Amino acid sequence: MKKAKIIFAVIFLVLGLTFFYFTFVYGSLEFRKNTDTPDKFLNHAIIRQEDYNKDKSNLLVQFKNLIVEHSDFFKSSEYFEGTEIIIDTIVYNSKYDKLAILIITKNPTSRQLIPTRNEAWYYNATSYLGVRLNDSISLSWLGKNFTNSTDIAEISHDIREACFRTFVTTDTIGEHAHKYNLNDTRFWTSNEWAKIEKKKLEMIEFEEMKRKHPENLYEPPK
Repeated sequence: MKKAKIIFAVIFLVLGLTFFYFTFVYGSLEFRKNTDTPDKFLNHAIIRQEDYNKDKSNLLVQFKNLIVEHSDFFKSSEYFEGTEIIIDTIVYNSKYDKLAILIITKNPTSRQLIPTRNEAWYYNATSYLGVRLNDSISLSWLGKNFTNSTDIAEISHDIREACFRTFVTTDTIGEHAHKYNLNDTRFWTSNEWAKIEKKKLEMIEFEEMKRKHPENLYEPPK
């Protein structure tokens, strides 16, 4: 009887460990594996250093303007004329007319709602997409977003991981779905770009409505 109980306990333990592995460990590993861009689709487009530096200068000016306007990612009052923009990575398609830009912002911790003690600076990070139009680049905020890190190397790793390894979602058809990582050659012809155009059109229509019918807008009391 005692031996039977031991055998039953061992079987129960094995079944329990098997269930745990396939439910939590294996599933997690499989999901992570499947989100990595397959080698055959990795983007290897390389641009001349001279052109890269020109794009970088152009983008820095645009991001500074967005800070002044408090637009997109920069709506928060934490961003000001002293905010430093660091372009972490620029990825291009093969025609060099589309870009994915990973950026990091650097601010003094005094700009934080609750300043981090014993640290002079903190960093936020996000990503934008760009479309080249002659000599200019039209920007659209994409995400993902990371905030309030005091380690620039850590936040650089986080935004790269989020954009190049785990950007894809399990839902590949919904409004907020992402089918490919930003370092995937298929990303450049995905519906991400159609979603951007839709958002721009909606913004144009909203601004037009504001101009023609300001009475329809609600302004909270000051």
